[in-house]
Amino acid sequence: DRLVEILGVVTGLSAVYINNPFLVAISGIIVGVAGSLSMAIGTFISVRSQRQVNSMEKRRLEIMFNVSKEKAKEELYNKFKEAGLTEETAKEVTSQISKEKDAATKILVEEYDENEIMAAIYTGIAYIIGVMFPVTPYLLTSSSLIALPFSITFAGLTLAVVAALIANTSNIPIKKKVIEMVVTGLGAAAASYIFGNIIQTLFGIT
Repeated sequence: DRLVEILGVVTGLSAVYINNPFLVAISGIIVGVAGSLSMAIGTFISVRSQRQVNSMEKRRLEIMFNVSKEKAKEELYNKFKEAGLTEETAKEVTSQISKEKDAATKILVEEYDENEIMAAIYTGIAYIIGVMFPVTPYLLTSSSLIALPFSITFAGLTLAVVAALIANTSNIPIKKKVIEMVVTGLGAAAASYIFGNIIQTLFGIT
């Protein structure tokens, strides 16, 4: 996400600030850092909220098993029916599982033990790394038009590597995933460059 977003930012700005690649790079870094902090905070809140919801749901089920075991059994039965068990099998399994409160609770409430602090750190670091690839060429060249193809190449190669890793761990055809990610990512960059040209023309930016 961050890689495609920042590639779009610097590509769009390249059309506007052709002779000022440093400004393009600084703009990309500012957007990247702000976005990385935003995503890290968002991840922290999301993971923490999910843990809180699960904790409250477990507490609700514990109370239900103590106060109204039949209601708890009904939820178990519905869970097994949704999973595709026949009515007879669902009743039998419910009858057995409901005798073990802890086991029944684990079935009804998905375990969620992800640490929100570590999740936020990993997300923030990953997004910052994503900023580096499309931005670096603009710090090393004298023209945005010179930096642009290098930026696109670095981003494209990184997208290809990420796609290959995803495909490898998900048993998805590598070629298909690489093409999908590279084409969509670079397509977004092309659209951003066109938009940058339109803005430059409309507002007469030089």
